[in-house]
Amino acid sequence: MPDGPQESAGSIAASLFQNELETITAAIESYGKKTHENIAIIADPFAGQQLVIEEIKRRYPDTISYLPFFSVVTGKDFIPNLYTAKDVVVMERCHFLALRKIGGFVMLDEFLDFISSSEKLFITTWNSYSWSYLNAVKRIEGFFPEIIRLPKIDDMTLKQLILSRYENNEIECIDDREVEKNSGFEVIKRQVTLPFTSAPITIPWITFNVGATKGEEVKAEDAVFRRINTLADGNYGVAQRIWDRYLEYPTMKMSNLPDRPCALDLSINEEFLLNIILSMESIQLVDLVEIASPEINIDQNLHRLIKQDLVEEEKGYYRIKPEALNCVCNYLKRIRMVW
Repeated sequence: MPDGPQESAGSIAASLFQNELETITAAIESYGKKTHENIAIIADPFAGQQLVIEEIKRRYPDTISYLPFFSVVTGKDFIPNLYTAKDVVVMERCHFLALRKIGGFVMLDEFLDFISSSEKLFITTWNSYSWSYLNAVKRIEGFFPEIIRLPKIDDMTLKQLILSRYENNEIECIDDREVEKNSGFEVIKRQVTLPFTSAPITIPWITFNVGATKGEEVKAEDAVFRRINTLADGNYGVAQRIWDRYLEYPTMKMSNLPDRPCALDLSINEEFLLNIILSMESIQLVDLVEIASPEINIDQNLHRLIKQDLVEEEKGYYRIKPEALNCVCNYLKRIRMVW
């Protein structure tokens, strides 16, 4: 594949999160001049937290201390680093400070105790589902007066960012669906689970081509990116993954893309593990074992989740497969395991 022009992480972050970056920049610039407010950046997995943090690190290399977490925190070794850190502390993946088990808030409490008496400015990132849970049981929003939720990406911005990786006209998008494109709508097949039934069924589903007028055909390129963004639910990282997976360079065919996110029918144990993996974003087997009940066979349930293309393993860490994120989130919301 030819190497096309690449947008830097900074330019992508600026395109996606201009307002959010302005808020963080203003907080850093005003530190010491007025009362500071700690910041919590909240987003779904893959949604762009890392892009924001990398841009802040790029802008303020000599001003901030960067203290990320990469796995579940089991000891207080991070506390001394907070004392020696600079006045502005950027902490990534703070959801690793808590576990959903008895005694699972010890490290989180240590952190909250520290920042409650500290004069430093803390800029933190949190998994959105962990945040919702922790805020419900610990009211952690009280420690972070400035809450930033990363917005979803729109179809046009997604199209511009993805195609910026290539030369002009290098990629051809093909709308090869067997539909009446000029009608302003299309009929697709969608799986749903009806009340009092255990297995999903397939029904016809009408989707409208917003922006199309009578006699006007939606451009194939626009239709493709609308479909990708719908599958990704506005999540830039997931949309990237879907594009990379289904691109048959140099063409992207509409027929290759899934119609809609999948329908699931899982056991209680599978639902529990899926919820933990979603909330932690990335977790090792030893930590899953620590959280889960002894009655749950972790290996067997993980195997089934992987075979259903819901979870993937990389270097000993388990995470939701990006392409399945929207599907998993909708399912767990429907059964009220996350909110």
